[in-house]
Amino acid sequence: MLFDLIDLGKHKRSKTFKIVVGLAIIAIIFIFRFIIYLTGGTTAFVHIMYIPILLSVFILGIRAGIAASLMAGLLLGPSMPFVVNQGIMQDTRSWVFRIFMFITIVLVVGLLLEYIKRMHEREKGKAYTDVITGYPNTNKFAEDLSALINNNECNTLSIIVFEYKNMEMINQYVNHEVGKKSFINLIKYADKHFGSCSIYTISTNKFVIMVPDTDCGKAYYMANKFEEKTRKPMFIDTLPISLIIRGGVINYPRHGKNTSEIISKLERVMTQSLKTQKNITIYNNDIEAERMKYYDTLVSLYFSLQNNMFYLVYQPKIKIDTNEIVGTEALLRIKNDEYNNISISQLIEMAEEVGFISEITKWVITNSILQIKKWQESGIHTNVSINLSSIDLNDESIIDFTVNCLQENNVDSSLIEFELTERSIIEDVDKTLSVLKKMRENGIKVSLDDYGSGHNSLSHLMKSSSEFDYIKIDKIFIDNINEKQSEVLVEGIISTAHVLGIEVVAEGVETEEQVKILEKIGCDIIQGYFYSKPLPPEEFLNYNKVTQC
Repeated sequence: MLFDLIDLGKHKRSKTFKIVVGLAIIAIIFIFRFIIYLTGGTTAFVHIMYIPILLSVFILGIRAGIAASLMAGLLLGPSMPFVVNQGIMQDTRSWVFRIFMFITIVLVVGLLLEYIKRMHEREKGKAYTDVITGYPNTNKFAEDLSALINNNECNTLSIIVFEYKNMEMINQYVNHEVGKKSFINLIKYADKHFGSCSIYTISTNKFVIMVPDTDCGKAYYMANKFEEKTRKPMFIDTLPISLIIRGGVINYPRHGKNTSEIISKLERVMTQSLKTQKNITIYNNDIEAERMKYYDTLVSLYFSLQNNMFYLVYQPKIKIDTNEIVGTEALLRIKNDEYNNISISQLIEMAEEVGFISEITKWVITNSILQIKKWQESGIHTNVSINLSSIDLNDESIIDFTVNCLQENNVDSSLIEFELTERSIIEDVDKTLSVLKKMRENGIKVSLDDYGSGHNSLSHLMKSSSEFDYIKIDKIFIDNINEKQSEVLVEGIISTAHVLGIEVVAEGVETEEQVKILEKIGCDIIQGYFYSKPLPPEEFLNYNKVTQC
């Protein structure tokens, strides 16, 4: 309430306003003088006169307060009896002292009010100023933007946001003081470049420029010119600093009709710059639509996980020399029509990006072990291989989770096999080998998936051969195995694996010709549509029984 009165006094002191308030206060003083007279004189309600006096100080200032004090004091002075019904008049010293007290109170309250105003303005300044750069901050930006939009002060308004991309690296490898000075200098440089445009610091490494009455094209041109100028090294205390900045352009009303829309899209345009790979990016609704679709897919994916909308299918692995089923690979599927146009590998990649792939992996492990238990009860004993991502490899709790699940369901650990890609292994070879060793110690089998598709495949195999039970040759080699060069290459892989004591699985086998060649060059196990597509559990059970017969 106090600050409302302060702002009222500061912002609304028009001549008409002063006259109206002044006349109202005068009227109140006369009314209160009449009330005091009716209630018996100055022995009764004299103190109510402080109300109009203090109002005049709060609203019109100290001078008006002194004037009100003099008027009130004189009206309660010589002509006002001390006791009305007895006709006793006041002593002159009493009403003079009363005027003195009125004025003293006005001065004390007025000076205190001025001090509060100064403190209020100082705190308001802090709320609107970035403490590091000294430039207006996000709060001020939002307020000024709202004023421009709500007051229709411009037909179009472009906002340019810049991000100092390598500031964190400078903080880490040089020092924070140099990083801070370079950021401040960068903003000052922008202030000079953009002239009369308002500049605001919105984070520790971002700032925005409001460019009124400027369309996207012109703002984009201005931003590019500034970015080009910043490519020259900046000297901070004789130390040359190379700045890397990226920018985005948002336009009102093209990209948003209100302040909240514009501010929310400032962050999004910087995210879009990662996709466009441009130094300056104009906000693009199509890119944002793609991102929203991506986000909606993620939400649906997580919903599917929480509501048991996943299911598993199983593709048999066939021993090539006996035609027996020696295992199966568990493959994830989703009971959701929204994913008809998205491959399961894309969904898994998305889950890896946002960090809940481990929850999906644990779901697959749990349901695979439960399925093994059901098959055992039906007289079928087969191992199930499960794909692990690089993120799963960094989470050793996956192994403990698997072991506990096996023990709870009384399933032998040798019936579980983890498939790892080369890419997941080379990210941290030493840690991966430690995890692989722990898997083997717990009786879990391990296979190297998509062998040959990564860099230095043979080198990785030699280093970690003791930790693998199987390697799976990537489908790209199998597709071309009818060509002599590919056949020789695959034969070399198989021979090397056998020397290391590792069995070989060929995946993606689709033709009889491929089977014959693989059998000729010594492949151990085949997996692919030639024998069977991935099957639901009941169909796999029937397929297994038929194969045994």
